[in-house]
Amino acid sequence: MVALYDIRGKVAVVTGGAQSLGLCTAQTLARLGAKVVVGDLLSSGTGEVDKINKEAGDRVAIFQPCDVTDSAALHGLIDLAVSEFGQLDIVINNAGILDKPLEQDPSGERARACVDVNIRAVIDATNHALHIWNQDANAKGVVINMASTSGYTPLEFVATYCATKAAVIMFTKSLAGLAPKVRVNAIAPAWVDTKMIDAPHIGRDHFSIKLAGILDPQDVADQIVRLIKDESMAGDVLIVKKSEDPYLCKTPKSTDISALFENIGSMS
Repeated sequence: MVALYDIRGKVAVVTGGAQSLGLCTAQTLARLGAKVVVGDLLSSGTGEVDKINKEAGDRVAIFQPCDVTDSAALHGLIDLAVSEFGQLDIVINNAGILDKPLEQDPSGERARACVDVNIRAVIDATNHALHIWNQDANAKGVVINMASTSGYTPLEFVATYCATKAAVIMFTKSLAGLAPKVRVNAIAPAWVDTKMIDAPHIGRDHFSIKLAGILDPQDVADQIVRLIKDESMAGDVLIVKKSEDPYLCKTPKSTDISALFENIGSMS
């Protein structure tokens, strides 16, 4: 029987949590009994957190404005979990942005921002959370990174986005060996019903969206919960598509490679 991680009573940080998938994830975790620290650039996060607290009948969520590309602000958001709720258990690196087609980004400014938000901040937040958990020999943590099927499928109109999501996948798989103290997993959905797909160079009539379909944020949030709860999952990337059951990426994890090297060494 698979051991299950109990979300009730845990404290989670969700970046990009004021709308769409991030908000849906924060709401879901709160309903499962977690306390949630929501970070976002959008000031609407204050009102959304008020709704979460009203539904819970208690102060189970707080909002902190946060630009994840600002290391001090990002670290402060994660530290807030400890200062406000006494502990840190779960980090959801959800914040993300699209780039523009390269011909529409002559200065490269949008591409750099895409890298900073989608991968540099993911590494930064994970590293800071690890630092906190490593202070306590008894602490255990879970990190969920937001990848995408675009990390496997090259798309010219979002080339930098694809590159960042491929990097998130490899970063996640490389940290498989941190378990059982810290389990780092990633979710890789196809197109989700968020404002991202309404970008001028995409839109809901785009061929890629018509081909893949559009996922409901709750369907993805439910799979994020699965990655948190299933203690056998570490360094795993769960692919979520509209017309298929979720499945795990078969690309090797760092623990698979280590085992391979050990087997080769034993045969020499």
